Amino acid sequence: MPDTVKPKATPEPKKVSVKAAQGTKSNISLVELILILMLVGLVFVFFFGMKQLKVDKANEAIAQTKFEAIVPTFQKIIAAMENYRKTDEFGDYPAFMEELNLGEINTPDFKFEYVFDTLTLTATSQASFGKAGVKVNYSINDKSYTVDDPEANKKPTVKDEWLPQE
Repeated sequence: MPDTVKPKATPEPKKVSVKAAQGTKSNISLVELILILMLVGLVFVFFFGMKQLKVDKANEAIAQTKFEAIVPTFQKIIAAMENYRKTDEFGDYPAFMEELNLGEINTPDFKFEYVFDTLTLTATSQASFGKAGVKVNYSINDKSYTVDDPEANKKPTVKDEWLPQE
């Protein structure tokens, strides 16, 4: 018997299931991924928001301290004006603040001005305050304070709660 050559059998290719192809990879759905990203985003928003809030409060406290430092100067000028009026032969306020002989009343943070026509004493903030141009006005006739801030949305500013109460 002649030897017959048997053809070698070729192995059939293995069929791999989709689950086996993914291996041990966990299945995270798109919804779960979005929820995780939202939670991480919320943590960052609150974390950085709280840090910014602390910085804003610290800057506001500095601005308040700088403003409260000039309140005695306001009161000193007002008292000197009232004394001047009492001793004036016509019972009038001074025409110029220099007549009061108060010395140097301006600070690096605020410059004082007086307008005789309207009887208004004004302290204008300088750049060292944190923002130039904030005006705190005192009306001698009304005995009241007002704040004029051209850029009220930009910090720092002078809040009405900081103004002295008559």
